[in-house]
Amino acid sequence: MSPAAHLPGSPAPQTSPAPAAAPAPAAAPAPAGVSSAGPARRLVLHAAAWSVPAITLVSSSPAAAASGPALTFTSASYAGVACATILDAVVRLTDGAHAVSGITVVLQLAGGYTFDAGAVSATVVTGGDGTASCGAIHVPAGGAAGSIAATASGATGATATLTAFDARLLASPRGLSDATLIPVGAAPVALDLYLSSGTLHRSGVGAVATDVDAVGTLAPSADDASAFLLPLRLDDGRAVVFDTASNVASPVVGIPSGATPVAADLFLSGSTLYRAGVVVASGVDACGQLIEHDADTAGRLYLPYRATDGTPRLLRLPDGDTRTAFEYGTAGGPPAGATPVADDLFTAAGNIHRVSWDGTAAFGAGIVASGIASWGALTPNPSYAGERLLPVITTAGDAALFMVSGNTVRPARSVPAGATAVGADLFRVGTTIHQDGTGQVASDVTSVGDASPASRGGTRVVVPLGSAVASC
Repeated sequence: MSPAAHLPGSPAPQTSPAPAAAPAPAAAPAPAGVSSAGPARRLVLHAAAWSVPAITLVSSSPAAAASGPALTFTSASYAGVACATILDAVVRLTDGAHAVSGITVVLQLAGGYTFDAGAVSATVVTGGDGTASCGAIHVPAGGAAGSIAATASGATGATATLTAFDARLLASPRGLSDATLIPVGAAPVALDLYLSSGTLHRSGVGAVATDVDAVGTLAPSADDASAFLLPLRLDDGRAVVFDTASNVASPVVGIPSGATPVAADLFLSGSTLYRAGVVVASGVDACGQLIEHDADTAGRLYLPYRATDGTPRLLRLPDGDTRTAFEYGTAGGPPAGATPVADDLFTAAGNIHRVSWDGTAAFGAGIVASGIASWGALTPNPSYAGERLLPVITTAGDAALFMVSGNTVRPARSVPAGATAVGADLFRVGTTIHQDGTGQVASDVTSVGDASPASRGGTRVVVPLGSAVASC
């Protein structure tokens, strides 16, 4: 157990044994920014699923209006990562404008939060400035909500809210880490981004965009080699693009109101695709994953899409030009109606077809894999630089990995049957995530965002998760 933190000159909290049953916190409305019900009016256009548990929080009690000593907390609420500790809770005793020192304050926890040794009550003594650290408050597993109350003889008491972050970041190959400053129940989007009640949050940063009605897919910027972009539609129909390098969401002019965010800075209105207010493709029926082209020395991005007439087409960025896949209509080429996958890949009748812009294909073209039923996100291979992986599920129901440069499919190891492909070498099976060759790497998962590289040019892949409850 971590030792209880305390202010210089004030004694450390003294814990007492836990009572037989802790009093339940009084019910009060959830604070702003934390949803108590699933956001039915919000539309999320990627694969992440909403999962927002109903919670009840205890609001901070203001000091009484009457004169006399009164206790307050330095914040209306304190939050910590599940199974870790909250160390920044501080109580203060004042009499008007004057600090009151040397007074014993009784602290009481509720909602599953505890002090050291499992105690739910403790005493602290105010220091010369009238404050006392509440010590180490242990956060329970899951998205629990609770409270801390402070009382002292002859003084007005105070209460503050305690909450737990339940978001996790799963990286391949480095495992789970905590996502901080993310509201409980937020929907994972991609990278370290989450959406809660119309507000986009970033781990370690907090809110980065508000009034969000719909999100597209995080994708590389065609103009900044260090940034990823996430297209957003706001409640009023405006188009906005969030830039991960600057942490700024900027409006985009020239996009029709209500357009659907697709990927990076691309928006679809009807069957017309816009970028920066300019039409870059017409007659668009369905889009695949926008990604840096695997063998383009100029660093272009490719978006595979199916036109309204069924033809497989490619959009190149930043050029902004389009072309029907060179192999269309030839042996091994994707047929009309083929589904765009990612980069230069299409699928039809269980076959993955690779196409080219002009007949030049560094890794070959035509049918490059067969017996494929579904797939996840195309990402770098976390274990081998220069290779890219597409996790797939075969028509036989088995998890497998398509090695892009080698045009080979191999079975995924240590992945149970019934899996869904996520990205890189990761698969979801119910509420667990499994990694090729490693086995289970996350449990109690309620929702999964899109897999993406942790940085431009890097091989580490990150997937944001909802819940992924730790054991403590």
